[in-house]
Amino acid sequence: MSTPTVVAKVYIVRHGETDFNRQGIVQGQIDTPLNDAGVEQAQLAALALQDTPFDVAYSSDLQRARRTAEIILEMHPGVKLETTPALRERYMGDWQGGSIAGRGDPPANIEHISDFTARSMKWWNECVLRHAQRKASELQHKAKATRAPHAQNGHANGSARPNGDGLPETAAEADLYEFEPAHILAVSHGGLIGTLVTNLVGSRKLRAGEGVAIGRCFNASISVVDLYEDGKGVLVSYADTTHLNVDLVQENADVARG
Repeated sequence: MSTPTVVAKVYIVRHGETDFNRQGIVQGQIDTPLNDAGVEQAQLAALALQDTPFDVAYSSDLQRARRTAEIILEMHPGVKLETTPALRERYMGDWQGGSIAGRGDPPANIEHISDFTARSMKWWNECVLRHAQRKASELQHKAKATRAPHAQNGHANGSARPNGDGLPETAAEADLYEFEPAHILAVSHGGLIGTLVTNLVGSRKLRAGEGVAIGRCFNASISVVDLYEDGKGVLVSYADTTHLNVDLVQENADVARG
């Protein structure tokens, strides 16, 4: 059985730190800016992603995520940033602006978890899968173009058959070998990233790679997803912070408990 081809790679980044993060204050959809540490974290994430050939970039329209994305894209000047409220943090209702230490039962006006999940999944289906489907169609077109010369040369199975030097025999084969997946940047918030990825894995649209666990989503961490032609894929890494050499806030006040 052949190895499936990756048609899209998604890099999901949590925004850098804010003062509310540091103080344990619930932000939700309050539009807080990055603090100095958050800017530094975003710059470190940018260095980690500087060689990634992004085709498209999305971020929450809240400034802490948008600014993080802008810092990352300073190294990718040809990539346009699309901001969207779909990638906002969960609306936390009356909890917003209060301390994580003093909150009790969830307020009546908190965004319902089913609506929050649906919002994140709608974005995934309409944006990420659209790019994956476009690249899958491109791959299929290249494969058909490759099979035609093989049929003329007696290679009826249509598989890519490199010559003795390990190089493609035809221009069409060379085109297939050079296929590049879509590279997608998405900058969002800890609650949304955790909810989205947990739901994708729970619904078996993604499987977690070996040794990958879904846990805390730290500021400026990077999660990577590989998507295949059928729209399913692998969570390659989750909330990786190996590029960060700064002190990180351990608690996410925007994740509801209980």
